[in-house]
Amino acid sequence: MGRIFDLDSPLMRGLNKMADVMWINVLVLIFALPLLVQQFFMLGPIVFEGQELAVNYVFYAWLFGIVCCIPLGPALTAMHFVLLKIVRDEESYITKTFFKSLKENFLQSAILMVIQFIAGGILLLDFMLMKDGNVIYRYIITAATIILFMASLYIFPLQAKFENSLPGTLKNSFLVAVMALPKTVVMAIVTLLPFFLLYFLDLKVMPLLFLLGIAGPGFLCAALYSETFKKFEPKEEAVSEEEELENAIKKIDDENTQ
Repeated sequence: MGRIFDLDSPLMRGLNKMADVMWINVLVLIFALPLLVQQFFMLGPIVFEGQELAVNYVFYAWLFGIVCCIPLGPALTAMHFVLLKIVRDEESYITKTFFKSLKENFLQSAILMVIQFIAGGILLLDFMLMKDGNVIYRYIITAATIILFMASLYIFPLQAKFENSLPGTLKNSFLVAVMALPKTVVMAIVTLLPFFLLYFLDLKVMPLLFLLGIAGPGFLCAALYSETFKKFEPKEEAVSEEEELENAIKKIDDENTQ
């Protein structure tokens, strides 16, 4: 019975991973605060009062949100960088690794976040403006939204794991989304789960969302795309124990001769 609570037991490893995911979620929320606060003050009173969202309110919330969303992009990239290490049981210092990745990917991740936010806002406004208009056009907007959403699931994971240009990351996100379509669908459902919980359970679910609302689905997504990413990662050559020993002796000899 005591082995269950050993540090190396599956239970304790699982609890440690959950604690790490919760801490990552808190870190991401800190960088999401500017956007959350801005959206709450601009749209919150209308939503909580049960009024219909007017296009002009959504437009200004989207316009100011373009600036407020900038810190969130680097935080999401750093989150996926750390979560993939956790999924693969690669040892790392969670906080240090998070901020290292955030710093290294800040500019490109911020631009990617702004691009996504602008594209999402345009689609939302188009749908609202055409909600009583042409049915075919609404279907086109809905289809475009679904495609862009599925591709967006891979943008920050790709940015976190691979070095590429902005156009390259965006292009690869669409390619990977199609290539791993069944996993992409599951990732989409997992990512939307917090919104469904918030809709059906209202504010009762807020403590859970505070601890796992972003990083929780992110962890499950990382578990899904981990194997897919391995297909694009450079393969490490297997080295035998004899070769490792020879390399170590050679290194020591080189150091002694210097």
